[in-house]
Amino acid sequence: MNVDRFISQQGHLVHKLKAKDSTGRWAYYFVYIRAALEQEFLKALESNQSIDLEDYGKVIGSCYGEEPNDELKALLKEKYGFDV
Repeated sequence: MNVDRFISQQGHLVHKLKAKDSTGRWAYYFVYIRAALEQEFLKALESNQSIDLEDYGKVIGSCYGEEPNDELKALLKEKYGFDV
């Protein structure tokens, strides 16, 4: 099965995060979290420690700023069928 199509069918496992990246800039991330790692991921978020999102899944889109920009919204709609 195509990975993008698989992710589009697993929308409940896509998490939207607003966080500072490693340079201290605000960014929005949309991350597909593998089901087996979801609870571990949520605990890591609560810890306020720096985490590598790719340890838990796949970043399917991101942008800098306070809100998702139009490019990111269009990408998520086109590639995965998600309305942001």
